Amino acid sequence: MKRCWICIGLLTGLLGMCIGSLLCLRAQCRQYASLTEEVIANVQDGDTDAALSAFDTLEQNWDKFHDICGLFVNGEELNPIREVLTELRPLIAQEHPEAASCLEKLRQLVEGIYEEQLPVFWHIL
Repeated sequence: MKRCWICIGLLTGLLGMCIGSLLCLRAQCRQYASLTEEVIANVQDGDTDAALSAFDTLEQNWDKFHDICGLFVNGEELNPIREVLTELRPLIAQEHPEAASCLEKLRQLVEGIYEEQLPVFWHIL
Protein backbone atom coordinates (compact mmCIF):
# COMPACT_ATOMS: atom_id res chain seq x y z
CA MET A 1 0.00 0.00 0.00
CA LYS A 2 2.89 2.31 0.74
CA ARG A 3 4.20 1.91 -2.82
CA CYS A 4 0.79 2.75 -4.23
CA TRP A 5 0.70 6.04 -2.32
CA ILE A 6 4.23 6.86 -3.44
CA CYS A 7 3.25 6.23 -7.07
CA ILE A 8 0.14 8.37 -6.72
CA GLY A 9 2.24 11.13 -5.15
CA LEU A 10 4.80 10.98 -7.99
CA LEU A 11 2.10 11.06 -10.65
CA THR A 12 0.37 13.96 -8.94
CA GLY A 13 3.68 15.82 -8.71
CA LEU A 14 4.40 15.26 -12.41
CA LEU A 15 0.92 16.39 -13.36
CA GLY A 16 1.33 19.52 -11.24
CA MET A 17 4.68 20.28 -12.88
CA CYS A 18 3.16 19.87 -16.35
CA ILE A 19 0.28 22.21 -15.57
CA GLY A 20 2.61 24.70 -13.90
CA SER A 21 4.95 24.74 -16.87
CA LEU A 22 2.05 25.38 -19.25
CA LEU A 23 0.81 28.26 -17.10
CA CYS A 24 4.28 29.79 -16.93
CA LEU A 25 4.79 29.36 -20.67
CA ARG A 26 1.40 30.93 -21.38
CA ALA A 27 2.19 33.92 -19.19
CA GLN A 28 5.56 34.49 -20.88
CA CYS A 29 4.12 34.15 -24.38
CA ARG A 30 1.24 36.51 -23.61
CA GLN A 31 3.59 39.10 -22.12
CA TYR A 32 5.97 38.97 -25.08
CA ALA A 33 3.09 39.00 -27.57
CA SER A 34 1.67 42.11 -25.89
CA LEU A 35 5.04 43.85 -26.27
CA THR A 36 4.98 42.89 -29.94
CA GLU A 37 1.44 44.24 -30.32
CA GLU A 38 2.60 47.54 -28.83
CA VAL A 39 5.28 47.80 -31.54
CA ILE A 40 2.71 46.86 -34.20
CA ALA A 41 0.34 49.60 -33.02
CA ASN A 42 3.11 52.21 -33.13
CA VAL A 43 4.19 51.14 -36.61
CA GLN A 44 0.61 51.28 -37.88
CA ASP A 45 0.19 54.75 -36.38
CA GLY A 46 3.35 55.88 -38.19
CA ASP A 47 5.11 56.85 -34.96
CA THR A 48 8.64 55.65 -35.70
CA ASP A 49 10.24 56.96 -32.51
CA ALA A 50 7.66 55.25 -30.30
CA ALA A 51 7.93 52.07 -32.39
CA LEU A 52 11.71 52.01 -31.99
CA SER A 53 11.37 52.65 -28.26
CA ALA A 54 8.86 49.80 -27.94
CA PHE A 55 11.11 47.60 -30.05
CA ASP A 56 14.02 48.33 -27.69
CA THR A 57 11.83 47.11 -24.82
CA LEU A 58 11.01 44.02 -26.88
CA GLU A 59 14.71 43.30 -27.43
CA GLN A 60 15.55 43.89 -23.78
CA ASN A 61 12.95 41.31 -22.73
CA TRP A 62 14.21 38.74 -25.24
CA ASP A 63 16.78 37.20 -22.88
CA LYS A 64 14.21 36.73 -20.11
CA PHE A 65 11.69 35.29 -22.57
CA HIS A 66 14.30 32.98 -24.09
CA ASP A 67 15.61 31.76 -20.74
CA ILE A 68 12.21 30.97 -19.26
CA CYS A 69 10.68 29.48 -22.40
CA GLY A 70 13.88 27.54 -23.03
CA LEU A 71 13.15 25.57 -19.87
CA PHE A 72 9.93 24.20 -21.35
CA VAL A 73 10.47 24.04 -25.12
CA ASN A 74 13.27 23.03 -27.42
CA GLY A 75 15.63 25.94 -28.07
CA GLU A 76 15.38 25.40 -31.82
CA GLU A 77 11.74 26.51 -31.66
CA LEU A 78 12.91 29.90 -30.36
CA ASN A 79 15.47 30.48 -33.14
CA PRO A 80 12.95 31.73 -35.75
CA ILE A 81 11.81 34.40 -33.29
CA ARG A 82 15.38 35.65 -32.86
CA GLU A 83 15.89 35.69 -36.64
CA VAL A 84 12.82 37.88 -37.14
CA LEU A 85 13.93 40.17 -34.30
CA THR A 86 17.31 40.81 -35.94
CA GLU A 87 15.65 41.84 -39.20
CA LEU A 88 13.09 44.19 -37.67
CA ARG A 89 15.04 47.18 -36.37
CA PRO A 90 16.22 48.44 -39.79
CA LEU A 91 12.75 47.92 -41.27
CA ILE A 92 11.11 49.95 -38.52
CA ALA A 93 13.74 52.70 -38.73
CA GLN A 94 13.27 53.01 -42.51
CA GLU A 95 9.47 52.90 -42.16
CA HIS A 96 9.48 50.01 -44.60
CA PRO A 97 6.00 48.65 -45.46
CA GLU A 98 7.22 45.12 -44.73
CA ALA A 99 7.82 45.97 -41.04
CA ALA A 100 4.17 45.42 -40.12
CA SER A 101 4.08 41.98 -41.73
CA CYS A 102 7.33 40.95 -40.01
CA LEU A 103 5.93 42.09 -36.68
CA GLU A 104 2.76 40.10 -37.28
CA LYS A 105 4.91 37.07 -38.13
CA LEU A 106 6.81 37.58 -34.87
CA ARG A 107 3.57 37.73 -32.89
CA GLN A 108 2.31 34.54 -34.52
CA LEU A 109 5.59 32.74 -33.81
CA VAL A 110 5.41 33.72 -30.14
CA GLU A 111 1.79 32.61 -29.80
CA GLY A 112 2.58 29.41 -31.69
CA ILE A 113 5.09 28.34 -29.07
CA TYR A 114 2.39 28.03 -26.42
CA GLU A 115 -0.15 26.50 -28.77
CA GLU A 116 2.29 23.77 -29.81
CA GLN A 117 2.78 22.73 -26.19
CA LEU A 118 -0.90 22.31 -25.42
CA PRO A 119 -1.86 18.66 -25.06
CA VAL A 120 -4.52 17.76 -27.59
CA PHE A 121 -6.60 14.67 -26.95
CA TRP A 122 -6.27 13.46 -30.56
CA HIS A 123 -2.49 13.61 -30.37
CA ILE A 124 -2.43 11.52 -27.21
CA LEU A 125 -4.40 8.73 -28.89
